[in-house]
Amino acid sequence: MERKLTRCLSVMVAIVAVLALLVPTALAEGPSPEPPGDPSVTFVGVIQAKHSATEWVVSGVTVRLNAQTVVNEQAGPADVGATVQVVGVRQPDRSVLARVIKVLRPPIQLRPVHFAAPIVALPPDGVLGEWTVGTETVVVSDKTRLLPDGVVPAVGDIADVTGFRTSDGKVDARLILIRRPSQVEVEFLGPIQSIGETEWTVRNVRVIITATTEIIGTPQVGLIAEVKGFLQPDRSVVATRIRVREPQSEPVSFQGIIVSKSGEELPAVWGIRPLTSTDLLPSVISVTVTVSTTIDETKGPADVGALVHVVAVPVSVSSAADANAVLVAQRIKVLRPPLNQEITFAGRIDEIHDDYWIVRGIRVLITPETVIDGLPPAVGLMAEVTGTLRTERVVEARHITVRQAEPDVMDFTGRVVRKSPIPGIWQIAPDGTLPVIYDIWVTPWTVIVGPVEVGSHVRVIAIRSVSGHMVALKIEAIRATTE
Repeated sequence: MERKLTRCLSVMVAIVAVLALLVPTALAEGPSPEPPGDPSVTFVGVIQAKHSATEWVVSGVTVRLNAQTVVNEQAGPADVGATVQVVGVRQPDRSVLARVIKVLRPPIQLRPVHFAAPIVALPPDGVLGEWTVGTETVVVSDKTRLLPDGVVPAVGDIADVTGFRTSDGKVDARLILIRRPSQVEVEFLGPIQSIGETEWTVRNVRVIITATTEIIGTPQVGLIAEVKGFLQPDRSVVATRIRVREPQSEPVSFQGIIVSKSGEELPAVWGIRPLTSTDLLPSVISVTVTVSTTIDETKGPADVGALVHVVAVPVSVSSAADANAVLVAQRIKVLRPPLNQEITFAGRIDEIHDDYWIVRGIRVLITPETVIDGLPPAVGLMAEVTGTLRTERVVEARHITVRQAEPDVMDFTGRVVRKSPIPGIWQIAPDGTLPVIYDIWVTPWTVIVGPVEVGSHVRVIAIRSVSGHMVALKIEAIRATTE
């Protein structure tokens, strides 16, 4: 018995001695079969940028691709915003050389949406849920802000909706301004385009004339009308007062690109896209060009695509106007020949690809010479682009500055510094110590409460349009003048 026990102990001691020799070697090698400095790595993240076909950024990690990298796009495209699984090898510079990139979830396309329409249906159990606004399905959640505070929406009210289009075609609402149709008072002015006993057209708006409508002045097609009334669900206006006045005879001037011509013989109507146009004003202005118009073509022909400087007067000042035109040109000077002119614009980044971006609906070509500074590019940020216009909606970028997008909704108080005719820009200095002045677009659909004049102290609720401009939803007078 003792002999067997002694033999077992001897065997155990021998095993321990062998393990003691082997353990240091095993610990030195480590658990990974990969050689030192070349460890495998697997992680899941979101594609934040694609600087080139061989360099991506996934959740802050630089991922490099080569000819052996396999990109699995069965679940959707490997675009910016997609969630992917990366399997690769960590490099000395902390980047990852990808062996496999597998798309787990395609990008969620959230595009800004802003519209106003009557409420057709509401959820039966309260405010939260799906609304039908016009023809749109609007999803209202606890993240949606309703204005005015405490408002109870009802079918027939006008809902001014700001939100994002989701992949199923619905609108994820972030801000809804509720307006009672009978309480939405608007003021605007523009040329009278047609006159009837019960209905006028002023600046493409149907103006309903009733027995109580006060009309000051003698109406005539081509004259300017200042209209005050109540907005209806179909966006017509029931006028309470119309003041007819002679249009200003002072010429206006602007720079723009010729985008169309009704003919080569004069008189003709040219369509000119102003370089300073926004998504709130007509993108193309119809200008009558007559034999009396001075056309300076020393820098090139005044053909479609040319950049020109225009001096013109409103149609009602000139008897030579075409019925479809709003201005009659006195002088047109070609600044640059068609296309290939440099322009600068700003807008939200909608898409990012290897060789082009989509900014405010414009394709921006990225070349090796394009200088990109500011924040790392990402969908949703703002981009200020300077480059050469190649076609009407294509710009070859020379310089891009990426910056943080401003808040979509602003609610502040301040003093009116400058007013313009509606639609137009009002300048409002916000309360506080910062010496800034906001440019706020005021449209025929802006709700203006109380008399608002220069110097008035007001509350402003505004949203940011796709081009980055602030558009007033409501301006409410707090007191007539600042103290």
